[in-house]
Amino acid sequence: MTDSNQARKNAARRRKQQTGQGYQAAQQDVQRERMGFDDAAGPTEYRPQTAGTGYFCAWGAEELLGTEQLSMLVEHAEKHGRPDAADKIMCGLCDKPIDVTREPEVHLGLALREVQHPGEPVTEMTFPVWTHEACGHTRVWSWSQLTLERRRRGLRVDTADLPPKEHRRNRVPVEDYYMFTAPPNSAPLFYLQPGSKHRHGSLGFRADRLSDGFPALDLSRQQARTLPEWSIAADRTGLSYIERQGTGRWYQPSRPWSPPAAWLAAAHYHQSVIFLTAPAGSVPPTQLEAGTGDLSALFAVGRADLLFGARMTVVGLA
Repeated sequence: MTDSNQARKNAARRRKQQTGQGYQAAQQDVQRERMGFDDAAGPTEYRPQTAGTGYFCAWGAEELLGTEQLSMLVEHAEKHGRPDAADKIMCGLCDKPIDVTREPEVHLGLALREVQHPGEPVTEMTFPVWTHEACGHTRVWSWSQLTLERRRRGLRVDTADLPPKEHRRNRVPVEDYYMFTAPPNSAPLFYLQPGSKHRHGSLGFRADRLSDGFPALDLSRQQARTLPEWSIAADRTGLSYIERQGTGRWYQPSRPWSPPAAWLAAAHYHQSVIFLTAPAGSVPPTQLEAGTGDLSALFAVGRADLLFGARMTVVGLA
């Protein structure tokens, strides 16, 4: 969902070449899809006292593993990232060893993969993804996202791990859905749900949102965390776009969202909004269109670790 203006233009040009559609239509598709391989939000640097290498860990990786486990992975890299190591750490985007004695920066992310053993439920496993600085800052990936990116770079992959092929020619675009509600004594809620399914499934959506810097949120058990780098631009006519400081506009609809007057009043009073998002189909579109403000479906999505969001500042309502 996050990209700079130039990145959007480049993606639209590629889409135009791939599909034969017009440039403007390609731009609209790219904006709707909001899918890319951007740098992870807010990487945290780990620099051991005895090392000259800086280890930059994707925000989503820190969210999933915690500081202690990330520190253990950095210690592992210090031991196995040396030329004389028998079990070297390998770059996930070029398949070459990473020499931590020569690299000023090493980046660490995670790949999420669903695994099912006979007679057992599906479980999610995480794998570290190390990259050279020159290969690109890593992020949180779903396994199919990482596989697709590796193939794009000319690396050998198992084709069974690739996502389904896209068929975009003459596809009718589906608008995203949204819902506004203002619970008592709370900042108002704004829920945004993609109208189209994520190419990499719910795991790809989860990986993208963690990489964006959004934590998973279970509304039945926890309060929304405040993320000061995020904001929603609005005026009295509606909401215009969502922005992350330092990287620009993360999401902008084709026309401003139009919340109810009571919602705008609550946003003005609290000077903040609780933004929520989940994969396509998480909440039935008929329920979103009805605008009942029923949060029971969001509670269920949150318990499945597929609801993401945070409390962010709303600007422009002064």
